[in-house]
Amino acid sequence: MVVTVGAAGITLVTNIVHPLNTGWTGGILFDDQVRSALRLPTLDAQYEVRTGSDLGLALMMTYPILVDSLIVAYWYRGSPDVALQMGLIDLEAFAITGAIDGTANILAGRARPYSSECGTTIASDAPDCALPSTRYRSFFSGHTALSFTSAALICAHHEALRLFDNFADHLTCAVGFVAATAIGTMRIMDDAHYFSDVFVGAVVGTTVGLTVPLLHHYKGSGPSKSSSAFHVNVVPGFGGAQVVGTF
Repeated sequence: MVVTVGAAGITLVTNIVHPLNTGWTGGILFDDQVRSALRLPTLDAQYEVRTGSDLGLALMMTYPILVDSLIVAYWYRGSPDVALQMGLIDLEAFAITGAIDGTANILAGRARPYSSECGTTIASDAPDCALPSTRYRSFFSGHTALSFTSAALICAHHEALRLFDNFADHLTCAVGFVAATAIGTMRIMDDAHYFSDVFVGAVVGTTVGLTVPLLHHYKGSGPSKSSSAFHVNVVPGFGGAQVVGTF
């Protein structure tokens, strides 16, 4: 709870503070080539896809808590304690990802790809161009990071707990990563991020989404070897029988 509250506080603060004026503009490595190949040709189409990515992110972040925790673990499997723990794990992971992303946005101060269109195809007084808190938050992609955090959480829960106890666990894991990849691609299509922003977001999100549940909460959750090796026997002794335990 301390980690979750602290990370959530950092996320809130870094989404209020304006990014630093670092002067980082333009793409690196394959950014410009990928942008040319995937960016939609019209501003209206870009805005429509941006709305779709917002909706996709909302669904991705809702799924592990609403579906996996409340519906599957609580209602279907009848385990309210497991459902609560899963929900808290999810909140912790999302808060950590948000804190890392917000901090990176502030320190990097990278201009979004569409910044080159401000004053031409995009009005210079439009919110996307006029507000520094929006225009200079390209690195790295928060939509992508949070989507991959959710996908990793879904995989961690289903693989560790076998929520469906069949092949559907593996399928749900795969679908989660496909959906996260689609959201990341949409962020390039709507000209909100470069490929490098999306790639780093995917790496950070996956790392946090797997590390929090697997190394912190699910570590050593399997059967205890020491307890399975404990035996109780009744053996002859002086004046009668004795109960002997062996480890």
